[in-house]
Amino acid sequence: MIVCAAPGRAEGPIRYPGRWQLTEYWIARERAGERDRRATPLFSRGGRAITYACPTFLADLSMEGTGLTWDDRLLNWDGREGARACFVEVDRGSYPYGIGVQGFSLVPYRSLAVDRRYIPIGHTVEMVELAGMPLPDGTTHDGCFVAVDGGGAIIGHHIDLFVPSAAEWQRLSQARWLPQTVRSVTVDAPRCRSAQRFAWVPLPSDPSLPR
Repeated sequence: MIVCAAPGRAEGPIRYPGRWQLTEYWIARERAGERDRRATPLFSRGGRAITYACPTFLADLSMEGTGLTWDDRLLNWDGREGARACFVEVDRGSYPYGIGVQGFSLVPYRSLAVDRRYIPIGHTVEMVELAGMPLPDGTTHDGCFVAVDGGGAIIGHHIDLFVPSAAEWQRLSQARWLPQTVRSVTVDAPRCRSAQRFAWVPLPSDPSLPR
């Protein structure tokens, strides 16, 4: 059973009881498949076609929110105009992995998409069940994350963890580091204070971020 918490901004540590659904999302990659016989236009706001892409990639990009085209352009979901999905090309120097909400830069293994009625954007989130998860640089995760993204499918006690690729999701899933639910979620836990640095909004004067 899911216990719903009252919405509102965090004022000090808040621990939510009950199970939370945990899913993952990543950067979609454009790869042509058998169904991709005709290019599909991808539009920006205002109706300008910013590129033409495989229909499969359009579906994946709409699902994941960020995608890399065959010619190495990074695109990000930018809402809808009527029934049409809109996208924007991302400055990869400032946003190497894409853009969350409110201008936050997505950071692999740290960024979360959340329902902001329950977890406020820009705040830290502790999930102790993910502490110890092995990271590609040889370190282990401390179980501290930041809420910097959202999505139409992220409703209630549902958290979506950003990882860089589907291959990395498979690696962590096979190693059983990505449970379908977590039991302990704390907003603004004191021990996660240092994770606030991952809630990053790049400025034009900042140097390019590594990717």
